[in-house]
Amino acid sequence: MAKFSNQFLSYYDAFPKGEAEKNMVFLPIWIWRIWAPAAGKTTNINVFQKTLLELLHIGRQDRQELANWIGVDVELIHLIIDTELEPNGWIKYDHDKKITLTIDGMQILENEIDRSEDLQAYYLVQDAITGKLWDRLIPNDLALIDVNEINSNIYIQGSRDSGNSISVFLVEPREIKDPPVPTHYKITQAIKNHNMAMRGTLVRDQDEKVKYVDGNNLKNYQFHSQKPEACFILSHLEESLDSSHICQLQDPCHVSKYDEWIQNLHFDLAMQHQGFSKKIKRYLKQDISNDETIDEFEARLLEEISFELSVDFPFSERIENLSQHLKRLLTRKKNLEDKGNYYDIDDLLSQCQKALEACFKHMLCQWKHKHANTTPKQLNREQMRTVLMLQVGEYFSEDLLEKIKTVNSSHVFSANGYSAGRFPQVGVSLKPLIVSNLLCMAEYQQHPLILRKQYQKDLQQLIEICERRNQGSHDSGEEVDISTALNLSEFTLDWISFYTAIEA
Repeated sequence: MAKFSNQFLSYYDAFPKGEAEKNMVFLPIWIWRIWAPAAGKTTNINVFQKTLLELLHIGRQDRQELANWIGVDVELIHLIIDTELEPNGWIKYDHDKKITLTIDGMQILENEIDRSEDLQAYYLVQDAITGKLWDRLIPNDLALIDVNEINSNIYIQGSRDSGNSISVFLVEPREIKDPPVPTHYKITQAIKNHNMAMRGTLVRDQDEKVKYVDGNNLKNYQFHSQKPEACFILSHLEESLDSSHICQLQDPCHVSKYDEWIQNLHFDLAMQHQGFSKKIKRYLKQDISNDETIDEFEARLLEEISFELSVDFPFSERIENLSQHLKRLLTRKKNLEDKGNYYDIDDLLSQCQKALEACFKHMLCQWKHKHANTTPKQLNREQMRTVLMLQVGEYFSEDLLEKIKTVNSSHVFSANGYSAGRFPQVGVSLKPLIVSNLLCMAEYQQHPLILRKQYQKDLQQLIEICERRNQGSHDSGEEVDISTALNLSEFTLDWISFYTAIEA
């Protein structure tokens, strides 16, 4: 069969290491050149505020989903909505607690983009397997990379430090024929979807070099008669950030880790390319001779996880966001058990923390603070230690309380206010949620934190999850081994099973 192309593109700033090197793929694409006006710089609001206003305006309400779309922690979403958008009078809550934009919010959104008539060159990307336009545009600075072909296998040079050659799986089209010219409607839809994903990149990275197309000037793009270019673009298989899939392709254009297009790209390709389907099955450690398709396999595994949820966590749906966190936790745990991949440890601990945060927020609503000003907003560590000793010293050892005196007191203050109903949301991490619950525990004889006989050990494990997660998030020099991570995940599941049973 004739070769599809000898042009190989990469948008990696640095090549992935470890497990990702084994799962790299070249995807075949056609590229079409267009010219379109780039959006100018923001004027009255920053890119975080603008992106959230746009998403809220189109009905996106779930704050965790907003955080996933933009690629930031949900705490930042809470902060922007509750301390910037609402106080500025740009949003309001209706009687169903749904957020809508005010007249001022709509006006500032309409006036924000400074239109530029300077046309920028971009490439539309058309999938050579499915024939669909990708929801991505590539700026006119294509980066070609050298490849070596040895015995029909494709290799690229790894990082400068390693000097190793990396074998890359080539997804070659079965048929090579010129694709149909994209229609106006498909081009404008691709631009709109690209913009939505690109704004998340601007929020995360504040990269002034990245420009998206002026959404208010879509009709002004120019597309001239041309022949498309055939290329391969580099990507790799990785764990999915979406609980509806087990794996995903890394975004070849480096725009977004979380949107519908990138979450489903591997599935769309596997449906029409048997070789790539087998590649995914090998990645998932599924028998490649099995007739089960990728979507059937993912559905089966997710069904097994859902069954496990229904048996061990029958009341998890009563706690906001808990089920989705548990699905991801169980998926990551199974993956770490099966593959023993060190790179999955941090993500597993992150899912443990998120699932526990959902429970501890719920606990603050069920066992409310009767006196929200138990602690002032500003306390040093020794003052926090004294407050904890006075409140729960009869239940927990001094050594345990010593470990959590480092908590941010202003975050504890926010959690206290959330429990008392003063704030509609709270955007703090697990440790302040634990401390806030401890500070109101003495008011309830049947509080969950002292309901189990092993409550001292429970608190010790909870603190360790906070500390281990912090080690994984920073360059601490301390590594968490696989055994420790799995033990902490087992404790997390056991404790959540206990807590959700209280809701029965």
